[in-house]
Amino acid sequence: MSSFHSEDDHAIEDYVKHMAERINRVLLPKYGSDESEQPPTIYKVPQEIKSGNEDAYLPFAVKIGPLTPYRYRKGGDNQYERLEDYKWCCVQRLLGRHHLPQEPEKTRALLGRCLNSLRSLEPRIRASYPRDQRSISCINGKDLLCDVLLDGCFILHRLLKYASIAKREGAAASAPEVQASGGMDEEEDNDWTQVFGRCWVWGFVTYDLLLLENQIPFFIVESLFHHLRTNPDESSDILVSGALRLFRSLRPQPLHSSQIACRDVHHHLLHLFYQSVDLPATMPEPADNLRRFDGGVLEIPMLQLYDYSEHLLRNLIAFEQTYPLTPGHFTAYAMFMDCLVASSEDVRLLQHRGVVMNQMNGVRDKDQTWFFSCLRHGVHMAADRNYLGGVIAEVNKYQQARWPRWRVALVCNYYSNPWVATSLAAAVFLLALTFIQTFFAAYSYFKPPH
Repeated sequence: MSSFHSEDDHAIEDYVKHMAERINRVLLPKYGSDESEQPPTIYKVPQEIKSGNEDAYLPFAVKIGPLTPYRYRKGGDNQYERLEDYKWCCVQRLLGRHHLPQEPEKTRALLGRCLNSLRSLEPRIRASYPRDQRSISCINGKDLLCDVLLDGCFILHRLLKYASIAKREGAAASAPEVQASGGMDEEEDNDWTQVFGRCWVWGFVTYDLLLLENQIPFFIVESLFHHLRTNPDESSDILVSGALRLFRSLRPQPLHSSQIACRDVHHHLLHLFYQSVDLPATMPEPADNLRRFDGGVLEIPMLQLYDYSEHLLRNLIAFEQTYPLTPGHFTAYAMFMDCLVASSEDVRLLQHRGVVMNQMNGVRDKDQTWFFSCLRHGVHMAADRNYLGGVIAEVNKYQQARWPRWRVALVCNYYSNPWVATSLAAAVFLLALTFIQTFFAAYSYFKPPH
């Protein structure tokens, strides 16, 4: 009997030891790595959000970072091969800015400094991605450094190019009498020649750079910039200026770099674009009334819908759903609009009032109702974080009052049909005549004429 209890005690001790080891393995790495004090910033999009339109989260032209898998066409060729080759051209151009083609030793030394800098950042790079992603944990340091060097130089080249464009446009605006250069210089004008037969691909590249899974940490680009810049006094703010100029075509409203550049951290390009949006929580006092509800009238700023709007908004919402340190305003807006738009009649009313402007090709009113509902598919948000919570509460309170419900019933049941409305008006008129007749009859009875 004692031996039986002894065996049970040993078994329980083994279980306790095994579970304690398992708990320590799970809890020790708080975030992406043991040394990280911040949560990861680049995530795989959860499957419940992806379902319905997985292509909205996959790049079309260029692969950036380790999370995005390679895509192969039916013929077996890599969809991103052209731009993968172009990344090497970007490395060559950035090194060539230092005029070292005749000095290969100096070129190799500069390249070595870039790689050494990235090697020192490897723990931070890995910590920027969730540690449970096999695409991160299985890649060795050499391959990771090579990939982020190519991707970083590709992004750096795009940002410097558009920063130069923004600088020339600013100079032309401040001094109209001085003509800016008639076109881009040779380095900036020959992008289209690098991908023969796909001159239009650069528009898709811009979209691809704003996909959540298609990101690398922005500090990689900043590190490469500090080593590859030709002017040692040049600030990394030029990268922000270039990014906002690059993404200007995705927003009809002008983007301003002053408030964005002064912020300490830009995790990646999607985060930088996210910071550039004038969210109500960060706007000055008069603009806090961006969305008001007063006396049954709801004021909503205009939303312009383009062909790329769904993909862009999906990735911004996915960023809010995966990164905990965001206010969640895009998620709140999508949920608010989905509740507001329930039919094609609602869409037509919003278009008539100038709230929604449809610039999408071949999209009808019925499809726009689906547009808002698909954005919130698989999306969740705490009520206390919803910056539109006060507006929603006022709308619900107004809707539950008697007079608004009676007025809606009257309009829907009688004023929607002109014949019914005419009959109602005639009935009201006859009722008024009957009331007048009854009044004078009673008046003459109680006060007969003398």
